[in-house]
Amino acid sequence: METYIPISNEFQKLKYQDYIEGTKKVLEQSKTETEPYKVMVLGREFITYPNVFSPKYFNDTELFAENFPVKKGEEVLEIGPGTGAISISVVYKGAGKVLAIDINLDAVKNTKANIELHQMQDKVEVRHGNLYEPLKAEERFDTIFWNAPFGFIEAENIPDLEKAVYDPGYKTTEKFIKEAKGHLKKGGRVLIGFSTTLGKLELLQKFCDEAGFSLTLIYEVESNETHPVKFEIFEALPNN
Repeated sequence: METYIPISNEFQKLKYQDYIEGTKKVLEQSKTETEPYKVMVLGREFITYPNVFSPKYFNDTELFAENFPVKKGEEVLEIGPGTGAISISVVYKGAGKVLAIDINLDAVKNTKANIELHQMQDKVEVRHGNLYEPLKAEERFDTIFWNAPFGFIEAENIPDLEKAVYDPGYKTTEKFIKEAKGHLKKGGRVLIGFSTTLGKLELLQKFCDEAGFSLTLIYEVESNETHPVKFEIFEALPNN
């Protein structure tokens, strides 16, 4: 496991609650949108609906879309697509097919709208549900990806939009990792969009250890969302 040593002293001055409050501030700003609007991701136009995790307000969507390591022709499962920008972008980068699943019905409708906008009905499908529940028993994937809700909070009952950025007790993240093997093809991998400044890496590592995955950092970048933050992509590979 690679260890990140912050370049900026600002990382060390801020407390974890500062980051949680910063994320909350950005989320509240996004809630001021009351009509669908257009956002550019990697030079392409995407419709964004109200009550959906927005690339206009959160930088990680474009960062993960740009740096997603696509294997040509692979079949991808994305959990929590939001607007569908990452699912659609990985097809542009060479993925064969993508299935997206979101617990937020507004996000499902939003992803469908962008599938139609980019004429990818034969390449991208979206379903409504929680994590792997909408999958058929026989469905397996080369890559499973989630831009995980890395904000750790204690509150249990939160609205669907908040579930895009907060995971109470990391219960959903734990379930995502521990059930992933059953939905991977042989030789498959799990990719996790994360932030070690906004999230709890020690819990991510713990879940991977318990589930029999080796966790490796494959991408990192410094960004800013109210406060300076780090975003990473981690790859989890089955140990056997």
